[in-house]
Amino acid sequence: MIETDVIVIGGGVAGLTAAITARKLGLEVLVVEKTPWFGGTAAFSGGAPWIPCNHVMREAGFSDTREAAETYLHAVLGDLYDPVRITAFLDAGPEMLKFMEQNSEVHFKSVPMPDYEMKPGAAVSRTLLTKEYDGLRLGDQLKNLRPQMSQLMLFGSLQLEGSDIHPLRKALTSWPAFKHTAKLMTRFVASRIAHGRGMRLANGNALAGRLLRSAIDAGVTLWNNTPARELVTEAGAVRGVVIEKDGRRVQATARRGVLLASGGFGANAEMRAKYIPFAAHHWSLQPDENVGDGINLGVGAGGVLNVDNAGECIWTPVSVLRKSDGSVLKYPHIFIDRAMPGSIAVDSEGKRFANEGGSYQNFVKAMHDKGLTTVHLIAGREFLRSYGMGLARPAPFDEKPYVEAGYLVEAQTLEALATRIGADPAVLKATVQRFNDNVAKNVDPDFGRGADAHSLFRGDQSHKPNTSLGAIGAGPYYALAMHPGDLSTVMGLDTDGEARVLDRAGRVIPGLYAAGLDMNSIMRGLYPGGGSSIGPAMTFGYIAAQHMSRNERPPTTTARPQLQAVA
Repeated sequence: MIETDVIVIGGGVAGLTAAITARKLGLEVLVVEKTPWFGGTAAFSGGAPWIPCNHVMREAGFSDTREAAETYLHAVLGDLYDPVRITAFLDAGPEMLKFMEQNSEVHFKSVPMPDYEMKPGAAVSRTLLTKEYDGLRLGDQLKNLRPQMSQLMLFGSLQLEGSDIHPLRKALTSWPAFKHTAKLMTRFVASRIAHGRGMRLANGNALAGRLLRSAIDAGVTLWNNTPARELVTEAGAVRGVVIEKDGRRVQATARRGVLLASGGFGANAEMRAKYIPFAAHHWSLQPDENVGDGINLGVGAGGVLNVDNAGECIWTPVSVLRKSDGSVLKYPHIFIDRAMPGSIAVDSEGKRFANEGGSYQNFVKAMHDKGLTTVHLIAGREFLRSYGMGLARPAPFDEKPYVEAGYLVEAQTLEALATRIGADPAVLKATVQRFNDNVAKNVDPDFGRGADAHSLFRGDQSHKPNTSLGAIGAGPYYALAMHPGDLSTVMGLDTDGEARVLDRAGRVIPGLYAAGLDMNSIMRGLYPGGGSSIGPAMTFGYIAAQHMSRNERPPTTTARPQLQAVA
């Protein structure tokens, strides 16, 4: 048996934020992660927390008020607004950001990204981006950082920020873009020669890497390949965890508390079938190991999985490449292609059904509402060569392998393209004609594309007069099938404003906390802005650690072996 102050189950952003905070407050912390890697789902993500009234946005000249944030969240969440937890989040979020920037290597930068809904109280730059990070700072611990998905990188290991996309596309036509690209590629080639891979960490991988480095430096004990098997309870209180370490079951006692932060259930087939719409046609981007361990442990201890959200996941449309070896590559269409001018998305008849430049959450919600399990992104060759379509990158990359693999459908005319994807040729041709006619007037009366702040921000900033609206150009034409998918689940355990897990009667289960995807989302399946999962995850990890630091418990008489960090 071992004993410590805090046990964190899961090494993602919520768990590592909690661990760093608790350690900085003087507590002994053990993080158990069942996979070989730390970083969790967020290591695949944009790594962008949504935090209203944060100091980073103020320092960059963007304004926000508590009143505006509350007004906005009321407008977005409606009857699902939880005053207790929203208040806790708005109170502690800015405090958490300052704490992490002052006490760790976690640092953010401001971007003029608008909130996702055109509602009263909306603002710009509540979403922050993680500053890029040098993987060399992790030393031999880099092997323990969850790697970015290969399909989201170039040349196997070149990680890109959003600000790199436009220069890469314009590298051969713009001197500033060429210089940016040349610098990026020179650094990447040097890293490949010296280390066998790119060492620049960006987006969620940068956030995960910064958190991992900070946890190591703070003296957090990190055990990977160590699943949590069951919670240890005594008189209704959680006192510890039974873990599996090096093939042995070991009981670990926590004097201050146990935090569940294992990362949701996106890879649990049974739970997906039960809770996620059109599960048989749905593709999750979550790691294969995310099967709801923390949620199930919490339910076993008396907690409640909340099934009354407006949505079960952070949705995103996903395209799928089936490789010759039977494996699949999943590509999330967050914004890089579908928000660009010159494309539309159509249903099985060939009709548009949503604002293509809208948030990924709303785009898939529209698919669900209309019962669509497959839609197609439609564009001409100029669009494909300028912006790419999913895994098919823009020029100078060649699209032919993706056409031959059936990932992209190619045809010389819109009518032929419609026939190949099972749509009505006359309907698709009429849809494109109507869209192009409206683009000439700089309007989208059907879905408001190019009029909302989100589609204008996500579009091509060099495209005039509207960054999001562009006509479907000449053939050949291309179609790419997209399906409903998710970046993560958001259904989780009911908690209070201190991140403490509640039972069916709404009573606190002593010693048990939840954060991240194991805690039911404070946004309740709605999505006010980019990072509305990561921001609360980090904040409630911080809140849990703060509460545990005040939760004094007497030590047991059990002798404690020395805790050792991951090798």
